[in-house]
Amino acid sequence: MITIIHGTDTTLSRDLFFEAKGNAKNIVLLEGEGLVFDTLFQAIENKSLFDEEATVFIENFLTKNKSNTTEFKKIATYLNISKSSVFLWENTEITKTTLSQFPKAEVKSFTLPQNLFLFLDNIIPNNSSNSIKLFHELIKVTAPELIFFMILRQFRILMATSSTSSNSIDETRRLAPWQMSKFKKQLGLFGQEKLESAYKKLFEIEQNHKTGKVSYPIDKSIDFFLAGL
Repeated sequence: MITIIHGTDTTLSRDLFFEAKGNAKNIVLLEGEGLVFDTLFQAIENKSLFDEEATVFIENFLTKNKSNTTEFKKIATYLNISKSSVFLWENTEITKTTLSQFPKAEVKSFTLPQNLFLFLDNIIPNNSSNSIKLFHELIKVTAPELIFFMILRQFRILMATSSTSSNSIDETRRLAPWQMSKFKKQLGLFGQEKLESAYKKLFEIEQNHKTGKVSYPIDKSIDFFLAGL
């Protein structure tokens, strides 16, 4: 049985993946990037030789490998007929074409609300009333911890986009041209000095909540951050 866990809401998808891992016995853990058939086959068969069937957990196999290669197809064929329980976790949304190679898989999709990206695009200087309004609409359906994680990601990409090393992080390498254009537009509205100041503030917020230096919840910190832009 194959379970594919994917989607843009990596917090919820990751929770499900770890829950399954915590409940499993006879576990095989594999990194999906660069995975070859022989490694997968030996890991599963050796684990299952003297014990019950293995429960296999693979991260980012579908994301990090091209689905039209011979190696990918060999692995997919083997997993489709394997008696082991297989959990594939992906850190983004997987296309229907790729999913079709696992016709009997149970697919669990976790998608972020569209207004999250509208909110992130509206985090710009002198737009506090609008961004705060969008934020309070968003927290009705999305955990504030996830929203804060996405704000950090947004500013990490903006910082990378503003430097000559913009290809040095995974997020920028995966951006489509239209997405990069949006980030450059947002970057232009900030300017380097304001961007660095905002990023530093986000880092302080993260550290303060991790160390318990503040008693109020993360949504209040996000409110303060947005109001200060």
